[in-house]
Amino acid sequence: MEIERKALYNLMRMNWLADSTMSVEPWQVEDYRNLQAVEIYERLFSQGLKLDKEHFLSFANEVDTPEELTDLLLDDVEPPGPVIYDQIYLLLFELWRRFASDRPCLSIFCDELDKQMHLYDLGKPESAESIQDAIANLQTILDENTDKGADPHDVFKLITSNCAHDLESFLYDYISDQLDNGNEVYASDLLDGFKGYISDVRWFEFLQTRLMMLSPKSDGNRHLERLIDHYGDDRDLEFNLEVLAFMVKAGNRELFAKLVKKTLPLVEVERDFLDLLDICADFYHFLDMEPQERAIKKIMTKRAHFHIESVLHPKDLMLGELRAIL
Repeated sequence: MEIERKALYNLMRMNWLADSTMSVEPWQVEDYRNLQAVEIYERLFSQGLKLDKEHFLSFANEVDTPEELTDLLLDDVEPPGPVIYDQIYLLLFELWRRFASDRPCLSIFCDELDKQMHLYDLGKPESAESIQDAIANLQTILDENTDKGADPHDVFKLITSNCAHDLESFLYDYISDQLDNGNEVYASDLLDGFKGYISDVRWFEFLQTRLMMLSPKSDGNRHLERLIDHYGDDRDLEFNLEVLAFMVKAGNRELFAKLVKKTLPLVEVERDFLDLLDICADFYHFLDMEPQERAIKKIMTKRAHFHIESVLHPKDLMLGELRAIL
């Protein structure tokens, strides 16, 4: 899916913050929110655009978005190259964010959503309330557009294309955190609010199963078995490992063994096999089944010299050893 211009630069900045050795130009990863307005005007002037707040607002009132504003202001000049165009766009975008906040648009909303998601991922405690507000606004936008007849998945894709973050993955992680932190009511509200917009429903059905298993009135194992029967054969190793990791403290032995057996054919490299073995060892540890735990750790010790990226042979004898332990 193509990512929109502001989201692209937000993504570039996020990647650069994670790895400052990236080869980038300073203007590509600059935090424009930290610039004084006078510096923004000076930079625009150096590119041939003479603006102040009054003139900016006058032009902004003629269009609906900072993207349209950029095209409007550059319409009567010699077309700049893509680098100059983007430099001007980023400066105008920041002016719009500050001075045209009464006229929100999708790219502005998603820019703020990206900021709040980034702060949340960094573990900033002050971001808790702000990310809740941003997610509530996201749900409102989705619902309002759907109520007008738009396809729910198309609306979600449009918003996602304006975000640097993988919005679906973030929502999954965020709701998972709420369950981990005991915020079941809020997690339930989020699941109900977003389930109609998500394309990969498996992960959200897994969250729904986790939520049900927290309720004493719900037969959690029945829901878990249904999840495994429905999705366990989808050949998605990441999904299976995630469910198995959850089952370490919340699943029964029969269901755990069932999913491990479905997962073994998906394991293709040593790293994944070790991850699976580690989960299995933890599972039997929490069940106080020491013989099984020791047997699995013995397999792990035998493989200590294997390269983690080496290809796992489908007839590796230790695959059979693990099956026998289950």
